[in-house]
Amino acid sequence: MRILIDILHPADVNFFKNAVRILIEKNADIVIIIRPRGRIIEILRNELPDIQFRLIGKYYNDTSGKIFDFVVRNLKLLTFLRRNDFDLCTSHGFFVGITSFFCKIPSVIFADDYEYKLTYYLSKFFGDYFIIPTSIPTTGKNVLRYRGFKELAYLHPRYFKPNIKILGQYGIRASNYVFVREISQTSLNYKNIQQVDLLEVVHKLNDLGLDVVLSLEDKKKKRYLKDECIILEEPVEDIFSLMHFALFTISFGDTMARESCLVGTPTIYMGKRNMIINKEFIRKGCMFKVDNKGQLNATMINIIENNIKEETKRIIERSVKYEWMDTTEVILDILFAVANKDEQLLEKYRI
Repeated sequence: MRILIDILHPADVNFFKNAVRILIEKNADIVIIIRPRGRIIEILRNELPDIQFRLIGKYYNDTSGKIFDFVVRNLKLLTFLRRNDFDLCTSHGFFVGITSFFCKIPSVIFADDYEYKLTYYLSKFFGDYFIIPTSIPTTGKNVLRYRGFKELAYLHPRYFKPNIKILGQYGIRASNYVFVREISQTSLNYKNIQQVDLLEVVHKLNDLGLDVVLSLEDKKKKRYLKDECIILEEPVEDIFSLMHFALFTISFGDTMARESCLVGTPTIYMGKRNMIINKEFIRKGCMFKVDNKGQLNATMINIIENNIKEETKRIIERSVKYEWMDTTEVILDILFAVANKDEQLLEKYRI
């Protein structure tokens, strides 16, 4: 079985890495292509050091650059696919679905961002098999669904085991610190939370007797925060263990907000997006959507005073055991079923 995997985002490495390892053990021939973005090359080399990969395309921040890369990358992919034989192509996103469509190679496209309409519908239209979590309200002949989240491809208990030794590297104690994730695209001063400032949040947490571990994407802020909290230097050896042992997380990115919940840590989500995929965590009481300074302060006190950390751990353990699927197992099932034309196995995911 020869499979092409298209990696478009650093998070895609985590999504596919366990499936790739298992596929290689089963003697599958895996070819990875990537569009460089952020630290994706370093992450890929760290997670899958024995895998060769090929760079195709370039990541642009501006709209004109994105349109240019859309055209150029698809042309390069078209040439690449015609010169190589693959049983199927897969990705978490639409790109490879377009070119494989014209090359008549089966494509398996995973998605979970229902609100990002353009890429969502491109993925659904061009993917021979379009795989989404059951929380997303979509139907179609090519739609397959699974109970869970993309992040369980690497945070399911079969793959993630928290290691408390990581705390010694930073001089912190379990449940005595807060993990904060800031993203450069949105500061703590956007939209409805103009009153909230990152330094103010850090000082508030310190006043509550808590240390702060900060994952900082906008490095310009480092100069005035470096003496106020622990700023992580990426790549971090075991970032998910740091999340696991935190009392709670404050995140402005949606992926890291879900990751925190799945490792058993309640999360205050301050991002501006209202995503369907997050609603189950909010309903279960693991994630708290916050829009302003007053809500933030009240939610922090609620988590501390009502022992939400322990309740979150119990909720996630029960959900993983009785409700949610191992997403790596889902990936493998569907790839094998498509490659072998096993419609009976695919019926498992027509839910």
